[in-house]
Amino acid sequence: MDFKLNRIGKIALLAAITNEEEEKLFKELVKRYDVEYKLAVTFVSGRTSEIKNSFLKSIVGCALQNEIIEKSGKSIHSLVHAGIDALGGITSSAPIEGSLKLKVALVADSDWLAVAIYGDSAFYPLTNHERACLGVMHL
Repeated sequence: MDFKLNRIGKIALLAAITNEEEEKLFKELVKRYDVEYKLAVTFVSGRTSEIKNSFLKSIVGCALQNEIIEKSGKSIHSLVHAGIDALGGITSSAPIEGSLKLKVALVADSDWLAVAIYGDSAFYPLTNHERACLGVMHL
């Protein structure tokens, strides 16, 4: 099977679903491609309302620290829109004050930026289930 990482959203989603060991291997795999992909991950957890208030600050900080994007209005604008799209998909049906534990992957190439989120949500500890969502925006 010829496994290709040729779509930025695909790379972001795969990075988001990796565990710690898989993430290291996956980052090495991504570096081997001809296209220069920038990849970073961060974690966000807490109550749904807390995450809605802090998510954008978290991903902007991660993206700037890891040089995923330039510190420019245009790049930050693209990141915010991709982040809002992804977070909206995660929180649209999550309980208002449920608990979320999310891994967020940020991937960029020269033209596009993707924000992928994967993790668990629960209103009550025995109701945990997985969620995933993706936002992609042109830089």
